[in-house]
Amino acid sequence: MQLCLVRHAIAVERSSAYIDDRARPLTPEGRKRMAEAAVGLKKLFPAQEIFSSPLLRARQTAEILSDSYGLKVNLLDGLGNGDHFSALSGCRSVREAAVLVGHEPWMSELLSLLLTGNASEVASVFKKGAAACVSLEGEIAPGGAVLEWMAQPAMLRRLG
Repeated sequence: MQLCLVRHAIAVERSSAYIDDRARPLTPEGRKRMAEAAVGLKKLFPAQEIFSSPLLRARQTAEILSDSYGLKVNLLDGLGNGDHFSALSGCRSVREAAVLVGHEPWMSELLSLLLTGNASEVASVFKKGAAACVSLEGEIAPGGAVLEWMAQPAMLRRLG
């Protein structure tokens, strides 16, 4: 089985206009770049399911991926609040390949947890719109994954 962790695309900056950080949307440029990156990601990763944080910027990123893959988006609270065990539990139904869309620093922590069993063991750089693919044998479990690849958004756009 494979999981592809994706950080949300470029969102509007934090400001007093968005008192509730959960409501910050993607910028028009963020949407455009993510749509281009989604074409490249689809060439690299054969997703069968998409899971997303419920926060608006992640949902919008997942919807762009949904349009590219032709898949429905499933919301997982754990991807939006850093509850890694809840997020992993929420995608236990994955049979072959799923995309998980979330936020930093949680995507880096989740990647580390999957690879080592410890959320702070591996440092990684997830730029906005970046993706990392891990493979797992059997069930989804901390420390049971192998890193297949990591791609920053510019690379994904070039592939597209």
